[in-house]
Amino acid sequence: MFLSELKYPKKSHRKEIQYPQKSKKLAEFMGIIFGDGGINNDWQLTVTVNSVADREYAKYVIQLGKELFGIEAAAKKEKKSKALVLRFSSTNLVDFLVKMGAVRGNKIEQQIDIPSWIEGRSEYKRAFVRGLVDTDGCLYTHKHSVSGNRYWNIGFCFVSYSKKLLVSVGNILAENGVQPHYAKQMRSIYLYSDKAVHSYLSVFNTSNERINGKYQMWKGARAV
Repeated sequence: MFLSELKYPKKSHRKEIQYPQKSKKLAEFMGIIFGDGGINNDWQLTVTVNSVADREYAKYVIQLGKELFGIEAAAKKEKKSKALVLRFSSTNLVDFLVKMGAVRGNKIEQQIDIPSWIEGRSEYKRAFVRGLVDTDGCLYTHKHSVSGNRYWNIGFCFVSYSKKLLVSVGNILAENGVQPHYAKQMRSIYLYSDKAVHSYLSVFNTSNERINGKYQMWKGARAV
């Protein structure tokens, strides 16, 4: 392909990057990619978050990418939605991420699963799940009454249309003492009890203030 045939001929997408060693931070970044990230061309990774709920988390993702790869992401809010798209532009970065287990194109059609280098170490698996859940998971609260007493419960949900990835996440949760419950369609994992949610956050932690804030709000306001 000649330079003039490029979509953005004046931009150099073969920019130099840092090549990080395998680490918990890289595993977490891979989890982010496998969650709300995507590689749809040869030169750009995008990560899409909520511009309101995930505002602080977006800053975290940008900083993590800079720390790992030495490049800045461009952030742009979509005009007709609350989506905030973070764009990491570098052909070298895309090549590296694919080498580390990310995929180009439709992740669901390719039935993605956890990269083998992450599967080999427990701390990498926990970091990967953290990145995955911080983007594609949520905490939710619900109220109900028993014998006239009102209770405010908390739950956890992670959704993936890749059965392989869903089962792998469930296995990692179980390995760490957190019992997963699969929906009938095998598209989501739930944690129903307060204890299970607490165990998840104690073991896996979160880098997303949306999740931590929801949990802290529930702890401070649950009513009996």
